[in-house]
Amino acid sequence: MNETERHVADIRVILDAARAGGEMPADRLSSMAHRYLASSPEGRGRISPDVMAGLIGSELAGRFIHQGREADETQTTRMLAAALRRAAVDVEDRTHFIPCQLFEGGGPVGLAVGPVMFRRTESFRRIHADSFTAEPEFAALFESDFAPWDWTVEVTVRGCDRVISRERALKTVDGALDMLRLFAGADAAGNLGRAGARGLPAVTPAGLWADSGGRLHPVRAEGVAAVPNSGWLKRAHEPAGRDWLDRAGRCLDPLVDPALNWPLADRFREAASWFGEGVTETYRAARILAFVTAIERAVVPGDHADVWRAVTRRAAVLARDSEGGNLADWLDIARKIYEIRSQIVHGGLSPFAPEVGAMAPAGASIARAVLQGALAFYETLGLTHAEYSAERLEKDFRALEES
Repeated sequence: MNETERHVADIRVILDAARAGGEMPADRLSSMAHRYLASSPEGRGRISPDVMAGLIGSELAGRFIHQGREADETQTTRMLAAALRRAAVDVEDRTHFIPCQLFEGGGPVGLAVGPVMFRRTESFRRIHADSFTAEPEFAALFESDFAPWDWTVEVTVRGCDRVISRERALKTVDGALDMLRLFAGADAAGNLGRAGARGLPAVTPAGLWADSGGRLHPVRAEGVAAVPNSGWLKRAHEPAGRDWLDRAGRCLDPLVDPALNWPLADRFREAASWFGEGVTETYRAARILAFVTAIERAVVPGDHADVWRAVTRRAAVLARDSEGGNLADWLDIARKIYEIRSQIVHGGLSPFAPEVGAMAPAGASIARAVLQGALAFYETLGLTHAEYSAERLEKDFRALEES
């Protein structure tokens, strides 16, 4: 059964349900939307499947129920194309502004990471002062949602509907924050985050406690201030730091432009995301799992008969190439981290065991070194190449191990 035949089969099930007096099966509409968008260059990664499903339902009712047309392949193809044209009306470039937290204290008013621009919120206010004056609603929204945050992010997403554009914008900002966490290091970047996302220990919630006599006492809600940047901002504006953030930031370009297909950039961004998860996790066992997963995403393109060896050996090589030092020392660290991770995952070690806490900083350190090395390695292979298979990357990693 080809794709169009599957669409026809779904439509007939939907029509049977509708003619029997029931609602159109949402799962069938969703399946059609996902399947059709996946095969459409104009819609893939640009149009929300939920929006598309609603438009398919509307077109389907009009064409097959009200007009009584036959649900054959020709009419199905035309119906889906009509739904896509309606959805495409909302496709355009959009620039998004999102409040976030970086650091407190003085310093430059802006910082760019690829397509993402971080501005001081006061600077953002000045730039858009005319709009706030003309629209009291915008001014009120700024005071409630933006003013409490020291920084505001600006990012432009190309050629998407409003739902997907917003999703891509948030993912891109999260990616930029992960790059900054990777650049600054786990200890310096724990409080970086954006409004609505994980990563900010922003508020200690209110509560109550009772003393031994049964008397209640309040726990006041308490915000956590952004930590000083501890020097990483200065490094970010030095030539070497600026160069690294520019190169890492390129891995965010496929998020803001659906036309780009860069497998190695996607892989690095996803590995950095796992590193960010590790930085922002509360529990140390979860941090170790995230750091090791970041390493695995960076160095394991596919199935392996001996994952242990592949991960630890490749991690050691990349860490050495990035940070220097002795390969045997990095290999020892990689093996210890991977062993701890395996024991946690398979139940051999309590996630609250002292050795777990003791190894968490080493996990952050080696994951950062590996990802730094992975970025440089990917660049030599073709970070922005559209055609780069997992099989080819596996061969390149084997060659790296042997060099």
